[in-house]
Amino acid sequence: MAALFLNAYSVSFEGGISLWRSARPEDEDKRALEHELGMALWVDRDAVWSARRPDGRDATLESFAPSQSRGRTMFAAREGLVSHARDSGRDAWFGRAGEMSFVGLLAQQETDEFVLEPQLVARFAQEAYVEADAVIVVRARTRWRSARTLAEPDLQRLARGERAVRLGGDGPRRGLVDSVTPDELHLRVAGATEVVAPENYSLVAGARLVVAWRGPTVLRELQVASGVLTISNRRNRYAVKDRFQTAGRMLRALGWPVALVGEGQMELGSPVAVQLEDAA
Repeated sequence: MAALFLNAYSVSFEGGISLWRSARPEDEDKRALEHELGMALWVDRDAVWSARRPDGRDATLESFAPSQSRGRTMFAAREGLVSHARDSGRDAWFGRAGEMSFVGLLAQQETDEFVLEPQLVARFAQEAYVEADAVIVVRARTRWRSARTLAEPDLQRLARGERAVRLGGDGPRRGLVDSVTPDELHLRVAGATEVVAPENYSLVAGARLVVAWRGPTVLRELQVASGVLTISNRRNRYAVKDRFQTAGRMLRALGWPVALVGEGQMELGSPVAVQLEDAA
């Protein structure tokens, strides 16, 4: 017998989970309500659930066992893990399809005018073939961003339409640049425009921006530093293995167990392995 290790780790739940429940009118749109309340929500047929008490709504704190509701349990787990990371001083945010991203778990490095930050992307799931309360599926990425802020004129001329990330101060954690002047940065966030201080933000850098600003030689330097290419400019054959190990290191660096709203918590287990039977 052999084992194939997946990019997933088992997760166990202990104790009960609590979420705030409020009634859901039939015509209430989830996205609009999340924007109004400034928080993520879990919505079912007649109720809206949140990890924090929603302002301006009648809500009650209700507890349930992790095994009682798969959807609400996965929602509570996501909210708990992102809050745990933020409370530890890490940058954490929600993505699409239930994904979460975390930055600040491993040391960053600088190359040319860019900062390379290891990024963990994760999602919770429940799988019938895994004997665990849930699994957390992970992958490692590297986020490139400018080392300088958007107060710099040479970055300002490249910024329109690019993603900006907050380094400090007040304002949204990230947004799309509508326009920037020496005094004001206009960010598009969830369909609205917010005005913030340019010196608090840097640009998230993709390959196109890197080439436009610093040229193709610097792009190759970033690809080598990120482990995509070798120093001989060839594709790194060990990149997949390296990313698997890096994802595991970042996941453990989050710090476990993680508290959930209520009396519950979740604990990280071992990597998930699928047993393979020899053909002979």
